[in-house]
Amino acid sequence: MIVMRVGKLLESQLNESAAPRLRIIARNGTGVDMIHKETCLKRGIVVTNQPGGNAQAVAELALTLILTLLRRVVEVNQRLRAGERVPSISALAPGLYGKVIGLVGMGDIAHELAKLLVHGFNCKIVIYSPTSAKTKWTASCPNAPSSAIPHTRAATLAELLPQIDVLSLHCPLLPETKHLISTPELALLKTSAIIINTARGGIIDELALAAALRQGQIAGAGLDVWGTEPPTTEKYAELIGMGNVVALPHLGGSTDEVTKVGCMNAVDICFDYLEGKPARNKVY
Repeated sequence: MIVMRVGKLLESQLNESAAPRLRIIARNGTGVDMIHKETCLKRGIVVTNQPGGNAQAVAELALTLILTLLRRVVEVNQRLRAGERVPSISALAPGLYGKVIGLVGMGDIAHELAKLLVHGFNCKIVIYSPTSAKTKWTASCPNAPSSAIPHTRAATLAELLPQIDVLSLHCPLLPETKHLISTPELALLKTSAIIINTARGGIIDELALAAALRQGQIAGAGLDVWGTEPPTTEKYAELIGMGNVVALPHLGGSTDEVTKVGCMNAVDICFDYLEGKPARNKVY
């Protein structure tokens, strides 16, 4: 068995010669795109995850990135550290209260973030999520009416992007979502808008994002996930070095409690499966 928190599992690590007795991979987290699916399916290796297990922690970090950018925290901190006297009038910032937030995706993390934004900051939520039921997050949702959150839905990204102040990504990385945000989409955003990505790095075209930030097409970006991880200055010198970018190395679910509980749950899933019970939270 493998209990997986971070990293990748390649075909060379999962094939018959490398792991002849492997029966189950239990992911401490939601996404499984870092596990070589074809090899697992071919060999009958069960893969499980923990949907929603880190939702509150990732939503907390997404909110942190939003506030850090909209209050110019990193920029002003760096100015102070450099010895500059910073009168408050020279550090005015847009703030978050009452802003329009665009969410791509309606999973558990997006839901937790939306609750924080609506109830804590009186934000308006606009969502693009073509695969989600129209009743989701509404009082008429048959499975969870208590999860209702005031929001509107956009039929397309082109409808969503021009009207929002913050774009926060919460969709999985799939062939159809790779580079979902690229040059045409960035051009539709307000020049005062910021982008937050706590989902997967490949959803954003990073070269296009760097160009948009460099040219002032958008105001900033908060990035916790990258096309190549871990992010290094050799690979991402420009993005990491920009004053209007907050860069983190995929810390979304990395709180003490979430990591401990997630690992314990993953071990329990493996133990039960090896004892002959059905695999809980089986992905494939």
